[in-house]
Amino acid sequence: MEALMAGFVAGSAMGLLVNGLFSVSVVQHPGLLSSFRDRFPEGTALPLLTAAMAMALQAAWGGVGLGIGGVYWGIQSNAQDGLGSPAWGFTLFFVVAALLVLTTAVMIQPSWWRKGLLFSASFAATFGWLLPNLAEA
Repeated sequence: MEALMAGFVAGSAMGLLVNGLFSVSVVQHPGLLSSFRDRFPEGTALPLLTAAMAMALQAAWGGVGLGIGGVYWGIQSNAQDGLGSPAWGFTLFFVVAALLVLTTAVMIQPSWWRKGLLFSASFAATFGWLLPNLAEA
């Protein structure tokens, strides 16, 4: 059960980071928000839309964290220490997944490398190290 709680905490931490990255992207590219706003009825308040997006992102990442926590709960009894984590294979999976996401993002848009690096490093650290260490604490 601790693994599920650790997963939710890790997912919520990622949700905070993604909300921050999303907010910066909206400020840098105002057309992004206006194209999103066009999908809603005329007169919908902008603060209402942004609050709804922030809550939806946070809830979605909490759900992702619960799912990953459930996976960790399933492998927890067979996990081996290594790489600074109670489950080195689990950690290695998330490091490799983060590197693949970073490589894909940079190949699609080379100017995204800073945001991609921040997201990938945070993703690997949050789900690869934080989640197993919280679950075992």
